[in-house]
Amino acid sequence: MAPRNPEDALVPMFKNHAIKNDAKSAEAGRPIYDDLEICEVRIAGSRTVSVFPATAISFWRDDPDTGEQVPVTYAERFSRQYRQFKEMTAQTKAGTPLEHAPFLTAARRAEFRALNIYTVEALALIDGQELKNLGHAGRDLKNKAQEYLDEAKLNAPNTAMAADLEALKARNSILEEDMLKLKANAEKEATQFDGMSLEELREFITTNTGHAPHGSLNRKTLERMANEAQQKAA
Repeated sequence: MAPRNPEDALVPMFKNHAIKNDAKSAEAGRPIYDDLEICEVRIAGSRTVSVFPATAISFWRDDPDTGEQVPVTYAERFSRQYRQFKEMTAQTKAGTPLEHAPFLTAARRAEFRALNIYTVEALALIDGQELKNLGHAGRDLKNKAQEYLDEAKLNAPNTAMAADLEALKARNSILEEDMLKLKANAEKEATQFDGMSLEELREFITTNTGHAPHGSLNRKTLERMANEAQQKAA
């Protein structure tokens, strides 16, 4: 069974929340509000929402350098979502979206999203009361989610190999097309001057280069010179 990450069952969302500043309001004689960055944390399978200041301490961890306990804020704990919040982009949940789960219907996916379940990983982690909230088929769908993850992990090397093969086929296809184009151009160049006599080839080269060919040159050399002259003229 694939190792479980409890964080996969959490859905964090950062927002700005307006808090009335009583001292500033009294001084200004009108309502004054300060923006407070908050973190809403939902648990997959539950409608419960817990709200914390983004800078509040979420937990303590051991510092590997000093061995001391250091605080970890919600902004640090969910750093990717917090960064997206600060950049004013959509805050995303890491994992495999439910749309990729073949064992779920569209109705089930909509139902799960209403229960803050957005990924297959979150569905596989659900337990306790949150699992009961899914109804009589909840246990079966949870197991199918775990089977999907286990199978995907098992097939990952084959999937990667298949992707590499497809990329190789695409490169070979491009190379083949390039070779065909080069061959067609070579054939075009080879036949372009077939109807010309040696004197006509000399005249063509002279006209396009401004210099007449010197010496007794064979046809192959004159055709090459004529083709080069044409390319330069183009």
